[in-house]
Amino acid sequence: GLGNVTADAIVQQQEMTVSGEENVPAAEQVSAAQGADGAPAAQEPPTDTRAAAADGAPKEGSNQDTTAVPAAVDEGTKEEPAGGEASAESAAPPSDEKTAEPEAPARVESSFRLPEIDAEFDVWLKGQLDASPADAKDTEDFRYLTFSELPPFTDLHKSLMRKTMTPELFAKLKDVKTSKGYTLSNGMQAGVLRPHLGVGFTAGDEESFELFKEVIYPIVEGWHKFDPNTQEHKSDLDPTKVTMSEEQAALFQKYVKSTRVRAARNISGFSLPAGSSKEDRLAVEGVLKQAFEALPDDLQGTYFPLGGLTAEQESALQAGGFLFQKPGPMQLLGAAGAGRDWPEGRGIFHNEAKTVLCWCNEEDQCRIIAMEDGGDVKGVFTRFCALSEAIKAAAEANGKALMYDAKLGFLGTCPSNLGTGLRASVMIVLPELNRDLAKLEEICAKHDLQPRGSSGEHSAAVGSRWDISNKQRIGFSEVELVQKMIDGVGKLIALEEELAAAAAGGAAPAKTPSAPAAGSSSYELPKIGDEAFDGWLTSQLAASPADVKDTDDFRYLTFSEIPPFIDLHKSLMRKNLTPELFAQLKDIKSSKGYTLSNSIQAGVLRPHLGVGITCGDEECFELFKDILYPVVKGWHGFDPATQTHKSDLDPTKLTFPEDIASKFGTYVKSTRIRAARNIAGFSLPAGASVEDRLAVEGVLKEAFASLPEPLQGKYYPLGGLTSAQEDELQAGGFLFQKPGPMQLLGAAGAGRGWPDGRGIFHNDAKTVLCW
Repeated sequence: GLGNVTADAIVQQQEMTVSGEENVPAAEQVSAAQGADGAPAAQEPPTDTRAAAADGAPKEGSNQDTTAVPAAVDEGTKEEPAGGEASAESAAPPSDEKTAEPEAPARVESSFRLPEIDAEFDVWLKGQLDASPADAKDTEDFRYLTFSELPPFTDLHKSLMRKTMTPELFAKLKDVKTSKGYTLSNGMQAGVLRPHLGVGFTAGDEESFELFKEVIYPIVEGWHKFDPNTQEHKSDLDPTKVTMSEEQAALFQKYVKSTRVRAARNISGFSLPAGSSKEDRLAVEGVLKQAFEALPDDLQGTYFPLGGLTAEQESALQAGGFLFQKPGPMQLLGAAGAGRDWPEGRGIFHNEAKTVLCWCNEEDQCRIIAMEDGGDVKGVFTRFCALSEAIKAAAEANGKALMYDAKLGFLGTCPSNLGTGLRASVMIVLPELNRDLAKLEEICAKHDLQPRGSSGEHSAAVGSRWDISNKQRIGFSEVELVQKMIDGVGKLIALEEELAAAAAGGAAPAKTPSAPAAGSSSYELPKIGDEAFDGWLTSQLAASPADVKDTDDFRYLTFSEIPPFIDLHKSLMRKNLTPELFAQLKDIKSSKGYTLSNSIQAGVLRPHLGVGITCGDEECFELFKDILYPVVKGWHGFDPATQTHKSDLDPTKLTFPEDIASKFGTYVKSTRIRAARNIAGFSLPAGASVEDRLAVEGVLKEAFASLPEPLQGKYYPLGGLTSAQEDELQAGGFLFQKPGPMQLLGAAGAGRGWPDGRGIFHNDAKTVLCW
């Protein structure tokens, strides 16, 4: 029943997902993996679905791929650092007292593996790993590196850490260590090993913010446009100061499906997850369990330790969207060491009504979330404040305090998540504004709100459902941010009603879209981040003739010359497209109108793609084989020029002995087999016309109608889903979304005319699924 919880959990999974289908060979997946902490502030990047691309909004200080993304913002409040130790040295005993030198920890045998980034850089990294001394925080599956010199960053490294870290600053801080043992190298490790990260630095404890402030302060300024050297953060957790008129409340109940407020809280004296020891992690869990036990009646509930879940509990938490997972090695938290000793010391609390949720020792020591169906923003914020106060009281009962700093507010693992660290969001249905993204984004920008469609920023929403949240985190109080969200969403609702009234009053029916004249589209080029290349792209777009496949929100470019690729372009298309081959193929067109420029557009506009070429119809495989065959060989290690593929779909040839089947029954939780099928004579999605798309849908509906009984089911056209159907498909993991502009399919034109001609079929038993 908690639509926002489930949807937000799905968004969160999307933000944390590593790209598995975004055309990136195994050796190159680092550059396309979903990032972890985003890019600098200005416009907040969005989320993504299947292919975690650069348009995913940073997950509350977590993963944001900044590939080809300009500035961006995203998603705490903190207390005075305890103790005031400047470093491990300052905590040492007086020199006249002879103390034994602590023994260096023995090196732990580790399965830790370095990523592949760049041949020369990889060699340097391997040398640094081999030379790194053992770290007391090392585990069997994770090693902390100690960098002996400033990393020789590659062009792929785009983080604010990389931009801030000079040789002089590195030399000054490289031997500094907090009393908990967190070093500059520890803080930099995620940003060095994961070039796509936008922040690229993590804090391991409270002292990190003082000892490494010469790195952290510039990062905070670059990310949040807030200068800790000259500004101070303010906190205000008094929900009575939030105003919401009766008229606003009524409109919110009409349009808003669910409301959610979340932030992180960390306890002074204990390490943050990226630097924590087992002892600290378990001690934090103990304090939080005390807090949960002392909650008032309406917040009373159950704490579920991740390491002690029954299968039934795990399924229930998963179904509710409450379960969090061990961070993958491609994510910020995994690369920073926050996944060590999993799942020990981690857990989930929710109250009986499932309107409050806490995550113990995930990205931060405690993630607190208040949520409920409907639009009672003030009520949800009130519950959030009560939860925050309970965590604070439990910390104080143990002689501790919450991590809070006068300049930075609430402290957390990632600098993107400081200040209030608060994200207040509503899930709202806006059918009219869903047709006018420019107007929706204009209003959100005026109120410093971030709209997220189904595929992230700048994308429409399936079922017209939008996630709208505050964009800022620091420099404004919690009350101010919640109020700005209420007022901004109120403006959106007012415009939605105005547009709906105009539509009901006899507005002209929508015409079947025709190809727009060149220049009439709302289509915008991405910013690659290279001034010369961006200028070249702009001129190519301006000179491109209209394409019959163009739509109101998408333009196909016609490249007049081979693109002047930059170092960011890593695709197999780029590696195989020579000036001679471009000249040979540039004027060739299939009978369906698909050209070489059409096919390479995604790879030109999205440098992080690993393949970088798409096919628009069946003829492409013959007309453009001089480029496709080398790409296939490079990707699959299969040479179509000399080899022939064979197909065999006879399942009786499989052998599955009883003893093996029995073991599979014991260990395997689920099984899935998938592939694609396309019908000759119709264009593929990247080049499809409206007519072809609808014709394909017609053929497939006939196929579904004639399936044998075990496979009989129902077809759901995306454009005709009821809210209940959408919720059911979303909950089952069956719903697919419009591809975002930063994804392969979005960049290739496969999202045109959305959602017409798209749909989902599944049988009654939900054991077969077709998109």
